Amino acid sequence: MTKSFNFRILQTSDVHGYIYPRSYSSKKQADIGLAQISTLLKQYRTPNTLLIDTGDTIQGSPLTYHHAKENVGKENPLSKIYNYLKYDFITIGNHEFNYGKNYLENFLDFLDAKIINSNILNKQSGKPYYGKPYEILNFENGPKVAIIGATTHYIPNWEQPAHINNLLFKDAFETIKDTVKIVKEKENPDFIIVNYHGGFERDLETYELSMEDTGENQGFKIIKEIQDIDLLLTGHQHRTLAGKIFNTYYTQPAFNGTGLGLVDIKFTYTNNKWEYKVSEIKILNTINILPDNKLLSLVEKDEQTTQLFLDTPIGTTANDLLITDQLKARLYKHPLVSFINQVQLEYSGADISSCSLGNDVSGFKKEITIRDVIGTYVFPNSLVVKAVKGSTLLAALEKTAEFFELENGEAIISPKFNTPKLQLYAYDMYDNIDYTIDLSKPHSHRIKNITYNNLPLDLNRTYKLVMNNYRAAGGGDYLFIKKCKTVKDMQIDVIELLINYIYDKKEIEVKTTDNIKIIY
Repeated sequence: MTKSFNFRILQTSDVHGYIYPRSYSSKKQADIGLAQISTLLKQYRTPNTLLIDTGDTIQGSPLTYHHAKENVGKENPLSKIYNYLKYDFITIGNHEFNYGKNYLENFLDFLDAKIINSNILNKQSGKPYYGKPYEILNFENGPKVAIIGATTHYIPNWEQPAHINNLLFKDAFETIKDTVKIVKEKENPDFIIVNYHGGFERDLETYELSMEDTGENQGFKIIKEIQDIDLLLTGHQHRTLAGKIFNTYYTQPAFNGTGLGLVDIKFTYTNNKWEYKVSEIKILNTINILPDNKLLSLVEKDEQTTQLFLDTPIGTTANDLLITDQLKARLYKHPLVSFINQVQLEYSGADISSCSLGNDVSGFKKEITIRDVIGTYVFPNSLVVKAVKGSTLLAALEKTAEFFELENGEAIISPKFNTPKLQLYAYDMYDNIDYTIDLSKPHSHRIKNITYNNLPLDLNRTYKLVMNNYRAAGGGDYLFIKKCKTVKDMQIDVIELLINYIYDKKEIEVKTTDNIKIIY
């Protein structure tokens, strides 16, 4: 009699602290969060199911921001929820470090799930700093399954050095390749899963590069060049993906608790070995899924205190300054961009300031609350002042000008910032300089008429430029900025800086600064 064994994998990734099915900026119901994922889990979990998370769990929502600032040392709400949902394995994401190692380690200390991590190492010992590089599961009357964990090694290009002190990030591809070889020789499993907090650098149909190949995302290379991986679970890019290439299956289950990856595998024991067939691979979504109220009750107090915190009034402005059109907010530089730059300039003492807007931002109402600020500046960034030559500043302006393209005579967001991942935050807007972007010109030749203090920009002069720590560390492929000398590194969140500024001033005057002209 032939033996068979049915095995199911359920996967989340890039939850970013979303538990409740509602928008924090509008308070309206939304099909997001782990409460709806929990309902799907109850429906789809079987006796032989692994529940796996691929990282970016404890940063990204006002709930996690409030916890990081107001409840230091207390159990993280996400630990409670992950334990309730009975996760089996997690891999660490890049955003896990945004509030520092102590915040991350507090989350891990309360967590029941096993941490799999092969490439975030202790600098001194060279061993995994968190968890183990892989785990082996031996199912009774079933196959032997190996699961390997790895995280994009690009983290030092984004993160504040103090947050990753004593950590070494080894190349994810090379580490996975070496670990797969070790697992194959030592354990001889029937099925190998790699849980990788990273995405795909190439189009999965044409195999063409879909972004600059910096090493941030290596999913395609992993599948193409490491032959023994049966299933690659991915994340980081917030995409909805499920399929197979080069004999390896792959998934990526969206973000903010809007998707759940499902992989069904049927094993058959023949000729003294287990063979498998993937019978189903897909991403389930949370549209019209009812939330698990028992789960919500576990963090009800955390949610209530977060909502009270968000509704705290801190100041006023003469008119509503809402952002309703994300393209227009960039084409015509929304006044709040200049406001953020103004605060950055005052706080830093820099000559020039740059900032960007997140993918989905709210703006301010006349009575400004903490909710408005968090909904407008959505990044967990601090500020860095760099000493940049005029020629380097010009290069940065040319790079940000790549954000737009022309289509039928109209300015649009370049497709490379829409796919495979929405990157509206890639467009930086500057203050204390005036300049023109000519979209009719090719890349690297679009910037004209740059002036500083009404004088032409001196390409040989050094200017003090304030920006967020992500950009200062070379994030977004601004490695030429990373190489510039750091003048000042300010260890305060920009969100906190904005909140304090508004609270102190009470009545905020937000001026429209018409210093960027876009022509075509």
